[in-house]
Amino acid sequence: MSTPTNGNRCSEIIIAGFHRSGTSSAAQLLHEAGLFVGDDLIGALPYNPYGHYEDREVVRMHDQILRDNGLNWQVAEDFVPVIGEARWQAMERYVQRRRLERPLWGFKDPRVCMFLPVWKHLMPDCKVLITFRPVADCSHSLSRRHARELFTASGPAAVHRRFFTIPDLAPRMWLAHNRALIAFARRYPMDVLTVSFESLLRGLPLMRLIRNSWRAPLAEVPTFSAVDPLATTPRGNRQPLADPRLVDEIDAVWEDLVELERETMTALDHLTTPVGA
Repeated sequence: MSTPTNGNRCSEIIIAGFHRSGTSSAAQLLHEAGLFVGDDLIGALPYNPYGHYEDREVVRMHDQILRDNGLNWQVAEDFVPVIGEARWQAMERYVQRRRLERPLWGFKDPRVCMFLPVWKHLMPDCKVLITFRPVADCSHSLSRRHARELFTASGPAAVHRRFFTIPDLAPRMWLAHNRALIAFARRYPMDVLTVSFESLLRGLPLMRLIRNSWRAPLAEVPTFSAVDPLATTPRGNRQPLADPRLVDEIDAVWEDLVELERETMTALDHLTTPVGA
């Protein structure tokens, strides 16, 4: 499990998860506990009243690479980015600057699901906290958000409409992003912790888990300080689909995510069980 082997403290943490999967809550907790997540953060919006905790510089870099590859943030297929030299240099400069400025830093952006191997190449010792949530909850939340954006004429209407004109767009996005997360977690099991949004809602002692697993110098922050269990109503995995063939794919990905969390919870059990018990 994610127990340090070199005696060094964790200094770089990435928070990754599909859109509307609890990454903002996790990033807020880590920020309050002492993780620097950026100078210029995307703030609160009606659909995210506590703030996104996303570094605009990181989001901009990800969006630029996606555009270079003819995509936007609505990635709905497995994706290996092609990154030009200028983009690589920008990412390298960002990492070098943060390392000089901060002893403990990281960032959060749902787009990073598609870029974790790239960041791992630039930051070999980084750790990754993955959050996940049922496809129905994520899809419903995205639909509500973009219906609101359409109604208020906020942002590009064509992007918002895609959720209502392209069959199964949100579930396909959920699949692509979570498949990428699972592949990364299986490749770097010592450097990944995986928790569900439901566990956060139940008060999972996230800071203790991270501190003890990665020796991260974080303060103790109660999970409920950033996660309000009354602010959301779980819908389970009851997701209407235009293509019923997606059901098996979604079930398989969900089982993999649950298994990853089970491994993380096993580590937590070991950390909280008294010696000799």
